[in-house]
Amino acid sequence: MTVYQDSSSQALVLPGLRRPNKTIGPFPFDDIDIRTIQRHTLVHALSTAPKIWDNGGVKVARIARGVVVKYGHDVNICEADNMRYVSQHTTIRLPSLLDSWVEVECGDNIEGGETICYIVMSYIDGILVDEVWSELSNTIRCGIQKQLHDFIRQLRHLKADRPGPIGGGVSQGAFFTDYGAGPFASKGEMEGWFDDRLAVCQDFGIVDAGQPGFGGLFQHLVMCHMDIHLRNLILDDQGKVWLIDWAFAGMYPAYFETASILRHGRQTYFQHLLDQLEYRKDSEQTNRLFALSFALTTGALCKPSRPISARPNYDYEE
Repeated sequence: MTVYQDSSSQALVLPGLRRPNKTIGPFPFDDIDIRTIQRHTLVHALSTAPKIWDNGGVKVARIARGVVVKYGHDVNICEADNMRYVSQHTTIRLPSLLDSWVEVECGDNIEGGETICYIVMSYIDGILVDEVWSELSNTIRCGIQKQLHDFIRQLRHLKADRPGPIGGGVSQGAFFTDYGAGPFASKGEMEGWFDDRLAVCQDFGIVDAGQPGFGGLFQHLVMCHMDIHLRNLILDDQGKVWLIDWAFAGMYPAYFETASILRHGRQTYFQHLLDQLEYRKDSEQTNRLFALSFALTTGALCKPSRPISARPNYDYEE
């Protein structure tokens, strides 16, 4: 891959994020067809396989030149369902899903058993965009963002009536606290959850008491990645972008995707993408999400001191 130096660029710093480890062979299953390996054999090999990522409840091990396994107590089978759905309905470049399953881990110090999820997928050979962004010309940066815009455009053509990850499950990510939220059986349930977060902010005087709730605002749901940043983008030697880490993905209002990009100050890096998304049209909605920041972080466990006012029972019809 040819990298062009942009003298005006600065080194990229995203606090709180660590770079993945470089991995070199040998790998446990080089020159072996992964499809012929039984799951228990694969799991046993993870202890010696080189780790790309090891962060407590989430690990990524490279078991062959072209295969990795993402696994751990904080890995959810919903991520595999999201990947499968997107690969079946779009041309977005993402790792190929090879296998996924959940096991119950038992032991002397484990009460009732804990679940651990395994997701086997293809290894994408390339470089994290984060590692080369400061060296890229504006032309290449714009090209990356155009590819992302096409990805998001395709995702927004995928619609559903029920919010959350594909197949159901807890919603994860910046707008659902560190503990997750749901599962939501309907759009109205998710609106009610956000109304609770709004009420907490109102209790603490952070948001005006007269601000209306979210009832009726989540009528149209589309597929969103919800974690687009430079360390979830891989650039291959053909200049093609691959989008990884679908753990937070699911069906949400389209502007949730825009807000997730804006929330972490990524406007500096993705201004061209945001302009293509016409993000200013969504400023009112995204600002309402940002206003809940306290109730989604420090006050995540706080309950509203008063019941939410009765809302209409929105029965959406497509």
